[in-house]
Amino acid sequence: MKSNEDFILAAPDQAVHIYLDPKGTDYNGLRRVAESFGADIELVSGIAPVILTRKEQLSGTVVIAGAIGGNELIDRLIAEGVLDVTSIQGKRECYRLQLVEAPLPGVDRALVIAGSDKRGTIYGIYSISELIGVSPWVYFADVVPEQNTTLSIPASRLNRSSREPSVKYRGFFLNDDWPSLGSWVTHAFGDFNEGFYDKVFELILRLKGNFLWPAMWSAEFSLNGTSSPIANAVHADEYGIVMGTSHHEPLFRAGSEWQKVYAQYGTSNLWDFARNPQAITAFWEDGIKRNRHYDNLVTLGMRGESDSALEGSDQENIELLKQIILTQKALLKKYNLEHMPQVLAVYKEVEKYWYGTAEAEGLKDWEVLQDVTILLSDDNFGNLRKIPEKHEQQRDAGWGIYYHFDYHGGPYSYEWVNVTPLEKVWEQMTMAYDYGIRDIWVVNVGDLKPMELPLSYFMDLAYDFEAWGTGAINQTEEYTRRWVEQQFGAGLKPGTVDGIAAVLAEYTRMNGRRKPEIVRAGTFSVLHHQEAQRVLEQALRLEQAAADYELELPAASRDAYYQLVYYPAVASANVLAMQIYAGLNRLHAKRGSRLSNQYADLAEQAIERDKQLEQHYNTGISGGKWQGMMSSPHVGYVNWNADGWSYPEVSRVTPAKKAIMIVGVEGTEQGYTAGTAGLPAFTNLQQESYEITVSSGGAGFDYQAVSSADWISLDQDHGWVDTGAAIRVSVDWEKAEGAASGEISVTGAGTNVTVQVAVEWTDITNVPPMTFIQTHNTVSIEAEHTTNRVAKSGAEWKTINNYGRTLSSVKMFPAGSSFDQPQEAPCLEYRLLVHQDGEYSLTAYIAPTNQLSPVCGLKYAAGFDGEPPVTADALPPGYEGGNHDNEPWCRAVMDNIHTQVTRHVLAKGQHTLRFYGLDAGLVLQKLVLSAGPLPYSYLGPVESYHS
Repeated sequence: MKSNEDFILAAPDQAVHIYLDPKGTDYNGLRRVAESFGADIELVSGIAPVILTRKEQLSGTVVIAGAIGGNELIDRLIAEGVLDVTSIQGKRECYRLQLVEAPLPGVDRALVIAGSDKRGTIYGIYSISELIGVSPWVYFADVVPEQNTTLSIPASRLNRSSREPSVKYRGFFLNDDWPSLGSWVTHAFGDFNEGFYDKVFELILRLKGNFLWPAMWSAEFSLNGTSSPIANAVHADEYGIVMGTSHHEPLFRAGSEWQKVYAQYGTSNLWDFARNPQAITAFWEDGIKRNRHYDNLVTLGMRGESDSALEGSDQENIELLKQIILTQKALLKKYNLEHMPQVLAVYKEVEKYWYGTAEAEGLKDWEVLQDVTILLSDDNFGNLRKIPEKHEQQRDAGWGIYYHFDYHGGPYSYEWVNVTPLEKVWEQMTMAYDYGIRDIWVVNVGDLKPMELPLSYFMDLAYDFEAWGTGAINQTEEYTRRWVEQQFGAGLKPGTVDGIAAVLAEYTRMNGRRKPEIVRAGTFSVLHHQEAQRVLEQALRLEQAAADYELELPAASRDAYYQLVYYPAVASANVLAMQIYAGLNRLHAKRGSRLSNQYADLAEQAIERDKQLEQHYNTGISGGKWQGMMSSPHVGYVNWNADGWSYPEVSRVTPAKKAIMIVGVEGTEQGYTAGTAGLPAFTNLQQESYEITVSSGGAGFDYQAVSSADWISLDQDHGWVDTGAAIRVSVDWEKAEGAASGEISVTGAGTNVTVQVAVEWTDITNVPPMTFIQTHNTVSIEAEHTTNRVAKSGAEWKTINNYGRTLSSVKMFPAGSSFDQPQEAPCLEYRLLVHQDGEYSLTAYIAPTNQLSPVCGLKYAAGFDGEPPVTADALPPGYEGGNHDNEPWCRAVMDNIHTQVTRHVLAKGQHTLRFYGLDAGLVLQKLVLSAGPLPYSYLGPVESYHS
């Protein structure tokens, strides 16, 4: 047999033997993983391999797995020069795959999986699982691999070495574990015990992670074992999972433990080190005794009871934290654990204690913390709060980041489905890495499901930053395509793969625009820019696409598709449609139109569908496996948590004998068809004057009905009632061209009526390309549509595709680019044409980035035609990212945007706008120039016509 021939893992008559060294210190963990790997082979081929521990039992074709120095046979092959491990030796969590012919008597061929350490070996084993089509989500999303009785792997994919992971500790936090995760776990496993955590540990390892913060609100990781109280920790150590405790659970103790056991240490249950230090110290010491033999990342510091702040002044709390940390370090030293890796989470108010205030010096220069990794945080909504200063980035113990895909807290919780587009993860986490945050990446995934896609991406980005990080801008679409193939098979038609990937991208973008929990009936305007109708159409198209692609999948993949794609996409779109229907119901009810009743029906149907979709997830898929998993309230939040949530209420009216006809209009190049009662395409209608806007398929001409009297006369003269019947609207372009007025012909019920309209006419014959034309006193420009981009001072603007609320975003690179003066900064140039002299407001729509250091803001400058630019800060005075009592921050994360206005005096005619970024982290999405107040809309005016 030649070394370049395919390696056969399984054939119709037998599967390979798997050899492990029982004397290796990592044997128990590798045995667990080998059994999991064997189950993968059986799942694909139908044949289970045998795990052997005696070399003399081996014959034929075998798999040999173990770490360098932990497997006698592997060490012998290395010593004989047969196995080359020079590419991984001495590195962290690496593996070498190599085919070896006749490695010992009786064995024809071996696939050797050699790890630089235990985790490297495990990653190598699971890499073979991926090669045979087994997804990391095989258990947690019921992903069924394609069946094949012969498992043959090309030799070219086996003789290779892995890279060292980019980030040292990579993992997630199971937070907010009720009602969904807790309900499912207790039903499926009885408790948060080793049966459950074994599945979690395997998922982490399949995702090439190594770190976990366990569920903590009602569960104690080191007390909830079934075979023994400490079984969870024992199994974690065997699997090679580094355990931590969350940002407010110091020294191995779960947050819920104290109130259950405080009586063992004294008479007071105060979780207050200033008033109860002896008892709390003894409590911590017992945690050290219990968990000291396992692989841990030790959380230092202390917060108040139940994730709250300490009670003293800033100065008092900083001094108290110093006492706490010194006490904790003394305990670690007492048990010879002073060199165990330690972390201090600079979370929420602790950030202030780290940096200090005008009255109190912070902890950041305290020498005691030089050997402690500092864990920074986002603002709980996916936006970094702070980053290390340049001179701090190389600290010995390094930096970490605590990120969020789920959050239970103010201003509003979001705990249902994924609301974080991959583009946002890329933009924020590449910035973190580029600023030197490379030691710990941990993300809050709440109930774990349905965060499968963003968690996969987060872990892959942390594992191989070179492949997916800063140098891979605009690769999230390719990542999503590969992820779809991994879950549903590479044999899918390219169009199906692309289509499913588009559904995933679109629903997360939709949810990222505004989280489902806080979409209201009035969020999207039913009066301006056809906004509600456009958003509704997007949601309905998304639902239809998700349903269509499901039909292209084999039956075996349908349960996984429901979990990974269909439910999060369709249920999210349905909630959005529900609220828009409710908004249209209220609009028409106020007018006394019976269209309100039709929208009430649609809203109520959406409410029922929401319940049915959830019930099917919990009881209908995978044989009822996921009972309780999809139980989180997710509609109509009125408090920071789900208390008081409700579905939208609707109104019904009894119409008069005769009623005003309300029409909506959607455009085609030649004619314009009013929407039906079920889905009007346009309702930019006001109480006293109804407005119709039509466009010549891109020519940019707008027409407006001047009076409601025209519509009232239709009702009075012809007896028309509000049936929602379609009518035709056409434009006499010959009469409209060059005129200040024109005619729209309205045909219905056998009667023709002509309505006089006003016309805005612009001759663009001599207008340069990419010139945006003012319409209705407004010029709206998507940020990427520049006429020129000027790089300067080593920095340049780059487009991040599909990032933001409408089209895309632009950002300065490299990370950290900031400038004191506009003339030093790279700029974006736009060309536009305005119709009148006057003062204009320029609104910049900017991603909700926070101030990344205590001394910076989010400043930019904007100017026209070479005049001195106007400088502005997207962050208002007093802005405090992450503080749910700070109204500007709350508004920014709810709307997922900053808006800031500068004012400029312009003459009629063409102008060049220049936009300069001054502070690092600024991400521009859109610019809107207006000659008057902008009417309310959530997304702002749609992009203006350009030449």
